[in-house]
Amino acid sequence: MKTVLASVSDKNGLIDFLNALQAFDTLRIIATGSTAKFLQESGFVCETVASVTGFPEILEGRVKTLHPKIFGGILAKNTPDHQSTLQSHEIPAFDYVIVNLYPFADVVKSGAPSETVIENIDIGGVALIRAAAKNFSQVAVIAGKEFYPSVTQELQNNQGSLSYGFRKLLAQKAFEKSAYYDSLISAYFSQHESSDTPQELSLHFTKMEDLRYGENPHQKAAWYQQADSRFEEPFEQLQGKQMSSNNIIDAYAAFKIVREFPQDPACCVIKHNNPCGVAVAETIEDAYLKAYQADPVSAFGGIFSFNRPVTPQIAEAMTQNFFEIVMAPEYTPEALEVFARKKNVRVLKVPQLTQPQGQEDAWGLKDLGEFGLILQENGSTSEVPELTTVTQQPLPENTLSDVSFAWAIVKHLTSNAIVVVKDGQTVGFGIGQTSRIASMEIALRQAGEKASRAVLASDGFFPATDNIEAAAKAGISVIVQPGGSIKDPEVIETADQHGLVMVITHERCFKH
Repeated sequence: MKTVLASVSDKNGLIDFLNALQAFDTLRIIATGSTAKFLQESGFVCETVASVTGFPEILEGRVKTLHPKIFGGILAKNTPDHQSTLQSHEIPAFDYVIVNLYPFADVVKSGAPSETVIENIDIGGVALIRAAAKNFSQVAVIAGKEFYPSVTQELQNNQGSLSYGFRKLLAQKAFEKSAYYDSLISAYFSQHESSDTPQELSLHFTKMEDLRYGENPHQKAAWYQQADSRFEEPFEQLQGKQMSSNNIIDAYAAFKIVREFPQDPACCVIKHNNPCGVAVAETIEDAYLKAYQADPVSAFGGIFSFNRPVTPQIAEAMTQNFFEIVMAPEYTPEALEVFARKKNVRVLKVPQLTQPQGQEDAWGLKDLGEFGLILQENGSTSEVPELTTVTQQPLPENTLSDVSFAWAIVKHLTSNAIVVVKDGQTVGFGIGQTSRIASMEIALRQAGEKASRAVLASDGFFPATDNIEAAAKAGISVIVQPGGSIKDPEVIETADQHGLVMVITHERCFKH
């Protein structure tokens, strides 16, 4: 006979699992109140924890299993002394401990009030998992319904027994589960009860899937998502090859930029984690055309992101060229039929593309390898900072939309960053150069004649007047920059000499 302790919040699959266990041995089942009631109503002979301990569940169920007659039966070793202690106190020795915890993360995601969230912090369940995992040589700990199939398969493969190595693996998974659960609770209190960065940082991510490879074919990779994200599935893949590591990184870059413009139809084309074309327009078809025409050469093999449903006109135009991914909140049936002709193209449905950036992006991590991690506030928001015109020429009202458009894009570029925009279309990028004048020259060269009467944005201040002179020579009419350089007076004076308008944001947006 095998003795089972069951205490589960999610009872799905429990009946089938216990039936599977009974196929190999007679079971004595002991369970906490609601689990025992569920099993009894399902036809199982089941004792309650209270009947074993001789002590009722108290404090509205906050204390159920925390008793020597339960934990003694889990933690006892197979030694004469321990076994004698169990016998003298009539403590059952447990062979299986089946636990899944209160759904803390789901309750947090639901927006429940703090009192409800706190009541869903599991105490006894975590203690049961840890105790059983510690004594894995004697006890099999099943710390979630996801382990039911593998335990059943192991029993079938080993004539009804669980090998030492398999029980050790279950213990490893159990400790992962309890550590992860505690990290969720810690993160909740850090976010909701404190404004300080944590002294000790615990990460709480769940695996979405193993990837074909990382940035290069020789690198293993897996994709994880933060557990308390409100986006349980960032996207639904409707067709195409499996996403790679680079695909996911590029898709996220396109996602971040397009959702900067929830009020306007917008399209973004990403290549190697950088935009090569971004546009807004009256219609999503026009936004696509403008974004593609910003740099058709770089758009080859790119990732296209839209914040409005994709129409068959867009699909027909896109399939005339090679591209890796299309992302949109929705697609017309006709558009999907067109994309189906290109079976390898990844078509992603991303409803969140219509939503502006939210609180889930308040903090971000930077991985520095041997130097550890940096946790920092995310400096990118969808709000335009306060603008101050510092030149003699005032900011023309008809350029304000391009000023906002340029600033929304430049903050997503790698420093030193320059973007040139005109009529809701990017016409030039200078990205990731080691000097600002180098980025300026690249962006202006790409813009060419379109730089005339265009708006230029810089993610950092200008350290010298050569940048302003280059912009003026190219025909730029408005420059947007954070300000804050000791050379600001000279830079502003040079802008005035050339009749330029200069707007200061008072906010730097470096991205390294």
